[in-house]
Amino acid sequence: MTAGGLALPPVRRSAWRAANRRLLPVALDLALAAAICVLGFRYLSRPLQVLEAAVLARVLGWTAPGQASGVVPTHVLLFRGDGEIIDAVVTLSCSSVLSVLGLVALTAVVLRGRGLHAVAGLLVAVAALLVLNHGRLLVSALAGLWWGEGALVGFHDWVGTLWNLVATLGGFLLMVWIALPALDRAEQDVEGRHTARRPDSWARPGLGYRAAEEDDVRRGRRRQATLTGLLHRYVYPRRLSAWLAARREAARIDYRLGHLPAHLRVQRIGELVADGLGAHPASLVAVATYEQDPVVLDSLAEAVAARQWEPVTGERVAALRLWARGWLMARGPQDGAPDPAPVPPAGTHVTVPVCRIAVPPVAAGSPTRSSPTPPRRPPPDPLAPPHPATFARAPRAPDLPEAPR
Repeated sequence: MTAGGLALPPVRRSAWRAANRRLLPVALDLALAAAICVLGFRYLSRPLQVLEAAVLARVLGWTAPGQASGVVPTHVLLFRGDGEIIDAVVTLSCSSVLSVLGLVALTAVVLRGRGLHAVAGLLVAVAALLVLNHGRLLVSALAGLWWGEGALVGFHDWVGTLWNLVATLGGFLLMVWIALPALDRAEQDVEGRHTARRPDSWARPGLGYRAAEEDDVRRGRRRQATLTGLLHRYVYPRRLSAWLAARREAARIDYRLGHLPAHLRVQRIGELVADGLGAHPASLVAVATYEQDPVVLDSLAEAVAARQWEPVTGERVAALRLWARGWLMARGPQDGAPDPAPVPPAGTHVTVPVCRIAVPPVAAGSPTRSSPTPPRRPPPDPLAPPHPATFARAPRAPDLPEAPR
């Protein structure tokens, strides 16, 4: 008991808040990476060893005919000229299974947001890693054929270890280079022209790259043939190509807006909104986030509010609608209203000009129509409860006396 009554129980805060909620997806990512490494090593290590040994024996049969045999799985028999036979075993340390599984786990956990770009980078990196590891095995086997078993073991243990480390790092960098967007592909328009010229007023984190001006001069502004362009031009159907182009345009930020004057920005924003809120939502959200001119923001909010009939097709469109409502409610009608007239001193007669409307003369004998008398409002009941004011209907302003004319 307290002086004010019963004591309330202490508020128990949920354990899943802020950083604690982030622990679950991080733990799931770690579990996914561990599962890929463990299961992949369990089921892929043996087949990959057999494959690498068979390929090594085949290549040695081409370079040194009759001096290599791969009849035993995961073993390569080397026949030297002096009658010595070397049994080269492709062990787990010789195989590239650990590096391949590491790249797969990194792609699944870190780069999965890149979609098909991450898959393409993974395939190219795995292929390059297998080729480099096969080169390491081939050079080790050739050293054994030329100088004996000691040279094979020495090259594999010393040079081969450094070789494998460089190959793994190179494969990872190659995967990242292919998965992530290049500097000249950071921002493009529908026709593929580079538009990543971010204005200084929009120089904020998270808005992409900014290329140097001399890059266009060095490239000579020539249109380069890319694999994506060839696919859109000769392989993809026209409807699929148009859908992919519209999808890319919806996620593109047009930095050219920030370099235009205020009145041209207003005009360009009107053109973008006229195409539909779902056509250029990324550019419109960037304007609402980083624009500083209130006139431009007013035009954007009014344009968004005028298209209430459009469906909400994504989170950017929903964010635009919420921002426009909040901006218009925060601005209010008094922000755009003209300045009030100065109050004249007391005792001064003020003449207000009134616009006169010409009334046609009434013919003689024609009936005159009297203006209807407005109904008289009943006096307010002092005992009635007050009507609550809502957002949909504002309270009525009191009647003011008419100024003398």
